[in-house]
This record gives sequence, structure tokens and C-alpha cells, in this order.
Amino acid sequence: MLSESIKCLRLQNIPRFSSALFAASNSNHKNVLVNRNLFTCKNLYRDRTVVYNSKTLVVPTLAHNRIRKKEKRAIPIISPSEQFSSSLGSALESVYQEDLEYFPVYYPAGIKLERFLKARTLPVEGVHLRRKEELIDNILKEEYDLDEQDLTDETFLDTEKRKDDYYKRKRSLQKIHLDKWVPVDYDKTCSFAYLLARSSAEYAVLETIFTELKYQEPDFQLNSFFDYGSGVGTGYWAANQVFGNIAEMFCVDSSTNMNDLAKNIILKGAENKPLPLGVSFRLHTPSTTSLKYNLVLSAYSLMEKKSGAQRLETINNLWSRVEENGCLVVVELGTNAGFQIISEIRDYITQISEGEDDMDIVAPCPHKHSCPRYLNDTIPCNFMVKYRMFDLNFFKKSHIHKELYSYIVIKKGRRSRTNLPRLVEEPVRTKTHFFCRLCTQKGTLQEVRCDKRLENELYQFCKTMHWGDEFPVQLAYPNPEESVMLDLEDGKEEDKQS
Repeated sequence: MLSESIKCLRLQNIPRFSSALFAASNSNHKNVLVNRNLFTCKNLYRDRTVVYNSKTLVVPTLAHNRIRKKEKRAIPIISPSEQFSSSLGSALESVYQEDLEYFPVYYPAGIKLERFLKARTLPVEGVHLRRKEELIDNILKEEYDLDEQDLTDETFLDTEKRKDDYYKRKRSLQKIHLDKWVPVDYDKTCSFAYLLARSSAEYAVLETIFTELKYQEPDFQLNSFFDYGSGVGTGYWAANQVFGNIAEMFCVDSSTNMNDLAKNIILKGAENKPLPLGVSFRLHTPSTTSLKYNLVLSAYSLMEKKSGAQRLETINNLWSRVEENGCLVVVELGTNAGFQIISEIRDYITQISEGEDDMDIVAPCPHKHSCPRYLNDTIPCNFMVKYRMFDLNFFKKSHIHKELYSYIVIKKGRRSRTNLPRLVEEPVRTKTHFFCRLCTQKGTLQEVRCDKRLENELYQFCKTMHWGDEFPVQLAYPNPEESVMLDLEDGKEEDKQS
């Protein structure tokens, strides 16, 4: 029975992680489709001079009033909260006692599921689908010595063997070039595998993003929370850990098994006991958007949509549920496909809000221009988090894992703080220099050199900086044509005057 129950996890023909062609659109080229190749390697096919403007002279100056205090220099290692771990342990002991013996099977299956999710590409559609179909036709023409007329009436299929060979080869090519995206059915077994292999990483990512949101918006009060694709409830636990108890929380997930698992964890396995006041779970998103929420979250859910139109329709629905001065948070895997989804969302909301002053990007982008990494670079814009698994006897508590993710936080209103450049890669250290690669407020990627001999304080401060951190510096461009001194004051006085 067990072998049959995990058939959904024995994923056949898992697509390997390969470069994908993306359609990039921005405010200046709304109707122009651009072929994009993103690579997993940081150094592959990259012209550093062009991408990071290393020939442009930039003088960085440390902005002391914007330095964020850190407890440690090292990258923090995040574990699921004590409440999350204890609630999970209680639920496993009381409700899922019979499943504990199968954990040594569920966990490897979950790892295989994770590899599959990270290898998925987006469904091929539109112009890329037509190009792929043309490519398949051209390959068949060459291999079977055909012309357009033969492909139209199929009179060339004169023998049964030739006909079988042709369609077998066509299906093989379609499998290689088209069938890259497959939906995942989260039944009970798959939900358990996902819980063991993925939920710790998701919790660490969401806690990191919520902490960043809380820092960027110090006056943000989370009273109502809408979680689209809530899964096993990682958003619930991360939000409670960062913001405290939330008065209203609405969780939506299309999997009944995921919802049951999340509810049992919250209730610690107690039977015939209602959920905490204000917490509710649903299988489908309500049709009405009259109810608004402080925070709307979509975490690792949009990849399950089978077309770009469905993704944008979902985002439009979620954006309409954000109340004034509320925030929309979207998180995806830090893969090529995940980065494309984030870029689509960023461009879409920026375009529908064009000319209006009711939208601002809180993180990670320090600007509202077209994404320079999507247009010019060859790797996705992603960030890294370190984490440990649940505090359960099943896991090795000393083992540290890493997770890459892409995300965006958009506020329906003006952001509280002025923007700072953000590190898009780990700083590169030499004997007397730090090379910091930044995304700047001007909407450009810029490589900045911090010289120990010229400004030792800035050099020493760079030792505390890591990939994904805001870089509290003023960037001066001595070239008269580009002479811009970016104001990095808190911004509140500036907003009042304007």
C-alpha cells in the first residue's frame, strides 16, 4: 500500500534545470518580446563590465544614520519557531502516530519532490510555443525529408511502420521541447513529504522577508492577513513570530490534505476543538474582493498556474484585496522560473499603477524602474537564507541547509523610508578592497570598490555585509554628466515638504 501511495512522488521524466527563454516586457517596450537566457552559474556568459558598469566611476560614502545594527557578523541561521516545532510534534504524536514509521520513506520522497520543483520551467506558451512547434516541424522535415505539403496532408505516411516511427519521434520531440511543466497533486502522502522536506526552508524565507518588511515599515501594524496557497501553514507561523498575534487570518489552499495538516498542527492534534478566533481555512478564493487585508501573501503558489494569463489574473485579484497602506508579498523559488514570475508581477503592478502615486516597492528593489538584472544580466535575481530543520528527533539538528528564493514586497501607498542600494551578490574581498555589486536607486547594476587605504571605516563595515542586505552608502558620480548625489536621509522630512 505504501509503495502505491507514494507513486505521485516517483516523478518520471523530471526536466533537468536548463536555461529558459523568457518574454521580457517593461514600461519602454510593452509590446516587444525579448528572448532571455538565464543561467544558474554566476560566471557563465557574463560580461561584468557591461552588466555592472565597472567603468563608471562611483565614490561610496558610508551613511552612518542608516546603519542597521546587527547582533552577529555571520549570516543568521533560522530554525522554525519553538511554537511551530512543538505544535508539529504534538500533532504527530496524537493524530499522525501511524505515519511516524513511514518518515524514513516520506523524507527522501520529499527531497525528490523538492528537486523536481526546483527543476520545473514555466509552461511554454505564446510566441515561444509557436517557435518550439516550428522547431519540431523543422527537425521532422529534415529527418524524414519532407516539405510543407507533406506535413499538411500527411500522404507521406505510406506504410504503417513509417507512420508509427514518425509519431513516436514527434511525441519524443514534444516531450523534450514542450512538456516541461507538470502540476503537482498534493494528496496526504505528498503533503507529508512536502512538510518534512520543504516547510523548514519556507518558514526561514518568510521570517526573513517579514523581518525586512517590519524594518522598512516601522509603523506597519498587521491586523489582517490573507495567505494564498497557505500549504502547511508556514505563513501563519512566520507572521505570528515576527508580528505577534494576528486578529484575522484567512488561509486559502486548493488541497484538502494540506489544509487538514495545517489545521491539525495549529490545534496541536486536539480533536473536536475549534481553530483560534479569527483563523479560517478555505479551498477556494472568495469571489468578492470587498474585504481588504493589511498583508496579502502568495508563497510558492503561482508556479502551479498553467499560463501567464492565470498568474496575472491571480495577482490582480490579490492586489485588489490589499487595503490602503497594506502590502503584497510574493515569494517564489530562486530559480529562473521563479524569477520570471516575480518579474511579471513587478512589471504588471508597476504598469497598472503608472502615473499614480499609490504604489511603492518596499523590498528588495531600491527603485521602480525596469529590472536591470532581468533585462541585462544572465542569472536570476535571488537571495539566500540558511536554516535548520524542525527540532524533532527525526532530523539532525546540527546540519545547516541553504535555500535560494526570489521575492517582492509592494506597498499600496508611499514607503516610509527612502531607498538604499542592495547587494545582489556576496561582496568579493581582496587584501585591500571589497567589491560590492549593487542594485542602485537609478535602476542600474553597479560594481562599487571600497578601498581600505582611502576609507578604512567603510572597508571594515563591508565585513558585516552579506548578499541581500541593504548597503547604507551614498553613491556620488564625479562625472559631471552623471553628477548625482543620492539623498539617503530618513525621508520623512522630505515627504512632509513635498
